[in-house]
Amino acid sequence: MMLIKINEFKKEDIINDKFTISIENLLRSFAENKHILIAHRDFFNCIIEEQSGIYSASSKHFASEALSRSREYNSIISKISFYVVVDFNILDNSFNWVDLGETIKFVCGPLYFNDSSQLQKTKIVCENPLDSDFFKVIATFYANNEDLMRCTINFNALNGGGGSTKDVFERTISNNEIAFCIVDNDKAHPRAPFGGTSSHFLGSRTTKSGFIEILDVHEVESLVPLDTIESVLISLNLMLKKEKSLAFFKDLCSIDESVKFYIDHKKGFNLKTALELDNSHGDFWRTILQKLKKEYSCDCLNEINCTCEPSCLKYDGFGDNLLHNTLKYISEGSLKSYRPNLTPKLNEKWHSLGKSFFSWSCGPYKKSRVS
Repeated sequence: MMLIKINEFKKEDIINDKFTISIENLLRSFAENKHILIAHRDFFNCIIEEQSGIYSASSKHFASEALSRSREYNSIISKISFYVVVDFNILDNSFNWVDLGETIKFVCGPLYFNDSSQLQKTKIVCENPLDSDFFKVIATFYANNEDLMRCTINFNALNGGGGSTKDVFERTISNNEIAFCIVDNDKAHPRAPFGGTSSHFLGSRTTKSGFIEILDVHEVESLVPLDTIESVLISLNLMLKKEKSLAFFKDLCSIDESVKFYIDHKKGFNLKTALELDNSHGDFWRTILQKLKKEYSCDCLNEINCTCEPSCLKYDGFGDNLLHNTLKYISEGSLKSYRPNLTPKLNEKWHSLGKSFFSWSCGPYKKSRVS
């Protein structure tokens, strides 16, 4: 689901039977609540008032419905970072990306939508289906804050399966289907190279009909607020077992909240690995650890090397089911009422990602009657 804007058109284009199927497909995608469709009122009026029988009664009805809500949906453009532009000056099924930095547009001619398969729910490729579920939480939070709740958020999530994410994405765009691929950077240190799946997506943000976003966080769990993790642990009666780990994570983030974006929330933390990372990529972990309370101090930290087995400073993570448990906890309440306590930098991440994910998954809220 996404926003589609009719840009360049002439009246003769609309009544040209070369474009009729594409236009009807676009109107039906709006009626089926798959995509938001906006255009100048003349576009819709031309369809509604057309008398030669090119357009069916249902298409006229869909155009009338789209026209009645056009003012409401026109205001959305300023609050999204991606949308599709249909330009009738493009006379084939070609397309191109226009990257304006904060906003990116997929520009195509109407014939790109001559096949209705191009107007199904937007395909979003993630490393794990749970990732897209959590991104929807963040997109809903963004929609709440930006007064966009008259839109719905929906998409077709494709499971990348970790290492096979690139292959899934490549297969999806091989037929020029519009797709959004989103992965984390798997970096455990600010100056470490991109790792894991993200290393396969370096370079241009666009490839064929696909758009790629590499999150500036180690893992999706990095985006879960610590207060929410605490609530999840309490709900699972795990607080006593994980209390020391949570306290350590909170203390780390109190020194520099960006640390949260490099911690492995599932596996935890150990000093040996942290110092090895610093020795390879420069001081980061050591500088922060030295500012912590004395209870975290040790000789290895001063020597910038840890040979202890196990590591002398070690805290367990919250397990591989952290994201699953978090989503379950949120779903037990109301998604729309989930208002987490976000630190300033985490709020920036949520705003940016929420805007991006909402842009790729927004659709009309009210259902139109499909004839």
